[in-house]
Amino acid sequence: MRMMGFAALNPSYEVNSQRTSPMSLSSAKNYALRAAKAQDQKEAIELLSKAILELASSIETTDAKIKKMNKTG
Repeated sequence: MRMMGFAALNPSYEVNSQRTSPMSLSSAKNYALRAAKAQDQKEAIELLSKAILELASSIETTDAKIKKMNKTG
């Protein structure tokens, strides 16, 4: 999985490939909103990193679903 490199950079974050896209999108939005309100720059960067990982996970999940539908369709 391509995201393993990103997860390795942020060991406190684990990629959950079993999540569905809407949950990942919601999580990404929540992380971004928390980052916008963060007072500490390091915390904001960490939260934005998590948001990006959630978005990447969502894109990969959607891509896999589309590929599976194309194979069966």
